[in-house]
Amino acid sequence: MSEFAVVTLEGDLHAYLVEDALERRYGIETQIVAADRIAASGNLVWHVDDAEVVTLPTEDGGVVEVDELRLIWWRRCRGVPQIPDSVSDSAMRELVVKDCDAALRGVLLSAFTGKWLSDPGATQRAQNKLLQLRIARSVGLAVPRTLVSNAPNAIREFVRAQGGAAIAKTLTGVFGTALEAGRVLLESLNNDDELRLAPTIYQEEIRGENHLRVMAFGERIHAARISSGELDWRLATDMRIEPIELDVRLQRALLEVVSRLGLAMGIMDLKLTPDGDPVFLEVNPQGQFLFVEGMSEMPLADAFADFVAGELALVNA
Repeated sequence: MSEFAVVTLEGDLHAYLVEDALERRYGIETQIVAADRIAASGNLVWHVDDAEVVTLPTEDGGVVEVDELRLIWWRRCRGVPQIPDSVSDSAMRELVVKDCDAALRGVLLSAFTGKWLSDPGATQRAQNKLLQLRIARSVGLAVPRTLVSNAPNAIREFVRAQGGAAIAKTLTGVFGTALEAGRVLLESLNNDDELRLAPTIYQEEIRGENHLRVMAFGERIHAARISSGELDWRLATDMRIEPIELDVRLQRALLEVVSRLGLAMGIMDLKLTPDGDPVFLEVNPQGQFLFVEGMSEMPLADAFADFVAGELALVNA
C-alpha cells in the first residue's frame, strides 16, 4: 500500500531523488503521478459514489488508489502535456489539456483526504508576489522599495527616485521561457505603449554579490549562500554555493512568511547588502533546491525525505 505520492511533471529529478531517499532511509514507497501525461493514459477513474475505487495513472504506467494516499507532494503541475498526434485539431487539443487538468485536480480535491505539501489553493495564492512582499514586510523583514504598475508616469517617477535605474521583473512566469530580472534605465522608459502593456514589478536594486537560497521544509530551515556578480544568479556560470546558518530571528520570520501564506514548505530568495543585512525578495512554493545539493554537498534530498517521513508519521498518528 502506497501512502505517499508526488504530483509533478514527467522526468522530475527532484521526485526521483526524494523517492530514492525515502526508500533508502525509511522504506517508504513513492508513487509519481505525471500531471502532463494524463492524456491517453487510460487510468484515471472517478465515481460520484465514494464507495467506488478512485485511481490516477502513475508515471511508470501503473495506477495508484487515491484513498490509500495519506500525503501528497503537490510539486509541479503546469507543463507541456503529451497528446496523441491523432488529435490534430488545435481547439480539441486545448480541450484535452484543460479536461485532463480539471480531472486531475477534481479527483484529488474530492477524493483525497490526507495532507498536502502544500495545498493546491494555498500554493496558487502564495505565488502572488505582491502578497508575498506585504506579508514579508508585516513580519519585520526588509524588502526592496517596490512598484507594480503599467502607468508610464508612475513608472518613470519611481525609477527616477531610485537614481535613474531599477530592477524590472515579471509578475509570473511562462513554462519553457526564461524571464530573468533585468536592470532598466530611466532613459529607456520612453515608449508609453510598451509600459502600458502589462503591469510589471519595478524594484530598487540591492547592491552586493551574496544571495541566500533558503529552504523551509516544515519547521526546519536549510540555507545556502550563493556568491555571484550576476544580477540574476541563475544566469551565472561561476557562482559559489555554501551552507550557512541563519540568525534565529531571521529563521523565525521566514517560517512565519511560509505559515501566513498557508504553505507547508517554501523556497525563498534573499539578497545580502554589502553590510550583510538580508533583504527578502520572493518565495517559490515549489522552487528548485537540489542544484544546491549538487554544488554544495548539502544533503537536501535526505532532508526532504526526513520532512516527508515526519509528516506521514503525524498524519498516521
